[in-house]
Amino acid sequence: MTKKPYAVGIARRQQILEAAGELFSVRGYRGASMRDVAAQVNLTLAGVLHYFPSKEELLESVLQQRTDTSVPWFEQRWEETGSFRQTMMELAGRNMADPGMVRLFVTLSAEATDPTHPAHDFFVKRYRTSRELFSRTIERAQARGEVNSRASGPQLIAVLDGLQVQWLLEPSFDLAGELSRYLDTIA
Repeated sequence: MTKKPYAVGIARRQQILEAAGELFSVRGYRGASMRDVAAQVNLTLAGVLHYFPSKEELLESVLQQRTDTSVPWFEQRWEETGSFRQTMMELAGRNMADPGMVRLFVTLSAEATDPTHPAHDFFVKRYRTSRELFSRTIERAQARGEVNSRASGPQLIAVLDGLQVQWLLEPSFDLAGELSRYLDTIA
């Protein structure tokens, strides 16, 4: 009997995270309130605060959830495919399948350039970690002969982020095609 409320609580928490992610991606962190999140999931504000005691904690949970799944996914897929290029293309496809999450990260990373933004430290750390991770990934791909010595982790992040912004602004933009052409330049 105790498992059902626990399972319901987990499901409700996930529902709140998804609603907050969608609202933050459309309105930005400052433009969406906890009351908006509560209304989205048919809860009272107190009900949302039961799961997330503050808006800052909710934001961090939304961001961390995606981050926690992305890195292991990439590593596993690269191991399975044996191809850096294919894994990068699948990453782009994965992101394109979830435009709300891409919009969330684009919106919040821009907002978080303000040092007073609650996600500022998260994004500083995320980009620092991403630069280190992508630099190691590029080094591994170079050692495997998959990319040339001109390839750079920070440049790859810039290309991915820039292509995603262009795609969000104009959904007909060929993100995958442009990424493929970029990967040709470092192959």
